[in-house]
Amino acid sequence: MWRVVPLSSLALSLSGFSIASETPVFTIETVLAALRDSHPEAARVSDQLPAGVVAREDLTYADRNEHALHLDLYRPACNDLLPAVLLIHGGGWVAGDRQMERPFAKRLASRGYVTVPVSYRLGVDGRFPAPVHDLKAAVRWLRAQAGEFGIDSSRIGAVGASAGGTLATMLGVTNDLAEMEGREGSPGFSSAVQAVVDIDGTVTFMDNALIQNAENVPGPYWEYVHGTYSSSRAIWLAASPLYYVSRRSAPTLFIKSSAPEPVLAGRDEMAGRLDILGIDAASVKFPDTPHTFWLVHPWFARTVDETDAFLRKHLKKR
Repeated sequence: MWRVVPLSSLALSLSGFSIASETPVFTIETVLAALRDSHPEAARVSDQLPAGVVAREDLTYADRNEHALHLDLYRPACNDLLPAVLLIHGGGWVAGDRQMERPFAKRLASRGYVTVPVSYRLGVDGRFPAPVHDLKAAVRWLRAQAGEFGIDSSRIGAVGASAGGTLATMLGVTNDLAEMEGREGSPGFSSAVQAVVDIDGTVTFMDNALIQNAENVPGPYWEYVHGTYSSSRAIWLAASPLYYVSRRSAPTLFIKSSAPEPVLAGRDEMAGRLDILGIDAASVKFPDTPHTFWLVHPWFARTVDETDAFLRKHLKKR
């Protein structure tokens, strides 16, 4: 999801990716290092568990032949049935991990949710539609385990950032679409989500700049869509959430950075289509922000606030 730039400047434009090796690295450390000159105010967010929040980590939600898929779970220490929110990490579908979203999940849990950072397949193993299948399995697992963890199974949302934002919107626009379900984990339960927050994630790959990027600078980030547009046009279309928007789609909030890179196509068009269908679609843009703003101070707290306000509107009991 990036414009064509000289390889010498690519690491800077990706705001936190290290590409010294063939496999990209995306961690809080690389994010802070990349922002040191452009945004010196960027600072690490505490990963401390808030008072009154309990944790269950490294739970298996699907057991594949190759490896198990895991998630973490945080919730207020109470006996109430609460809405659940899946937290989907970024990393260009080749890097990153769910631990990066633990601070966000813990803070959001303190607002009255069961929050669930989740792992999914990456790289060659994570070609479309594999991550979508994984995440739908995670939603089904939450419903299957709702009694154990005090989850109201009628109120489940998805929050994702960057590549995770694309995946969260894909969950929201493919509610009850059988061909997107996959076979991983907890059959017999719905994978539908009732609200989505997309933090700086594209919603279509069918964009001229993205097509040119893949043709001119092929690399690991295009593994998700099976290579270049010229070789995999049908996959590029099938992996684009914008083209599934329908009356079954979930209400969606787009939280946007002001960064010129990466290319994030289709969000305004998707919001317009949802609005035409009478589905709540909202957008908020943070000024002077890098692409990775949600991970660090001073933008972390506002991102949590905006996310909470939208989820509260659609997931909290009235």
